[in-house]
Amino acid sequence: MIDIERGKKEVLDWIAQAVRTSVDEIDLTKPLPDVGLDSNDAVHLVCTIEAVLRTELPEDVMTKVKTVGDILSLMDEYTQAA
Repeated sequence: MIDIERGKKEVLDWIAQAVRTSVDEIDLTKPLPDVGLDSNDAVHLVCTIEAVLRTELPEDVMTKVKTVGDILSLMDEYTQAA
């Protein structure tokens, strides 16, 4: 069983490290580029999410998310579907 809250924390920690800020400073409503993530970061982020969820995500998954909040919602959807 996946501990989704722990998984979300891991993803938020990764984002914070990637953009060199604290988790508390991440605005969940900002578009990913405005948070400081670029396309290379998106690839690494998908890998991190896949590791947390223990599943492979569709190749177009990042076209469906615009904000960090969208990523967390996506993670909820995948754990509910499992």
